[in-house]
Amino acid sequence: MSSAALRLLIVDDTALYRKVLTEAAAQVPGLEVAAAVGSGPLCLARLAAEPVDLVLLDVFMPEMTGPEVLERIRRDFPRVAVVMISGATDADAAITVKALADGALDFIPKPRTASFAEGMARLRQQLQHVARLVQLRRLGASPARPSPRPAADPLPAPAPAPRPPRRSVSPPPFLDLLVVAVSTGGPAALQAVLPRLPADFRLPVLVVQHMPAPFTRTLAEQLAKLCPLAVAEAGEAEPIRPGRILIAPGGRHLELTRDTHGALVTRLTDAPPVNSCRPAADVLFQSVARCAPRGVLSLVLTGMGEDGAAGVAALKASGPLWSIIQDEATCVIYGMPQAVARRELDDECLPLNAIAPRLVELARTRL
Repeated sequence: MSSAALRLLIVDDTALYRKVLTEAAAQVPGLEVAAAVGSGPLCLARLAAEPVDLVLLDVFMPEMTGPEVLERIRRDFPRVAVVMISGATDADAAITVKALADGALDFIPKPRTASFAEGMARLRQQLQHVARLVQLRRLGASPARPSPRPAADPLPAPAPAPRPPRRSVSPPPFLDLLVVAVSTGGPAALQAVLPRLPADFRLPVLVVQHMPAPFTRTLAEQLAKLCPLAVAEAGEAEPIRPGRILIAPGGRHLELTRDTHGALVTRLTDAPPVNSCRPAADVLFQSVARCAPRGVLSLVLTGMGEDGAAGVAALKASGPLWSIIQDEATCVIYGMPQAVARRELDDECLPLNAIAPRLVELARTRL
């Protein structure tokens, strides 16, 4: 194994699953299994004894739970990336989504397939994705800070040379909608932005976060507890209402359309993935462009790949748009915002903590 390989520590209380993860990781170029242990205390002891780049951490374990171990790792070993290993139950999803907001880089759902070979293939693909994420941080392509994500996303291209300052452009005089795209690092980023939108925020908000079901529903439930605005996972044919946040459901595309009366409503589809994603931000943004609203705010946050850039281009071409991206310094992975910036489609590039105040300002001054 190359000296550049990522040293991996597997932590799961089930001996069989430790074995499965070890076998899958051994087939992923760039990963080297340092050890596989069955408890949180053993994990922390290993981290203290030898260098490790990445920990795969089970959600439910005796002695210490996954989140308890995560908290200790973030405190005592901040350079170590942590990826949660999660089942698909509601309890697993709730703990996993909170762990992502608390500093886990990503998560891997435990395979649920009838075929062992199919499950191993899916696991290898997920581990390849994780290895790419950690390598990006290790190589300095993105800040090494904690915090899903299509498995086949390409690596972001190298950062372009600084371009001349953009010519000042005024936001649209009227705004009807805020659309948001986010992937890796999304739960933490959304938690930094959406709860800071006040109860009188008048724009409807549609969010695409790359996550499978049931994690998007859990994400919506957790954000609902934090936000002054109503938050829910989007359903079929739901009217778009001011001051309400709808999260695209995992495994389905969210689109915007008009009903027979001309009102804006949601539409869910099972069309093929776009940018290896379903839901995909490009699908949502392009559907919004077809609806021809008076003015749109788009926000592209941290994430791997380029989803959202083509959608922002479609919105720019169709009508008034103000495009905001998260800056590189505060992104977990700068891929998605960078893809917008490379096309010179961004009107503002802001640090994460400045985004909510700016959204509030724009919404209040454009009626």
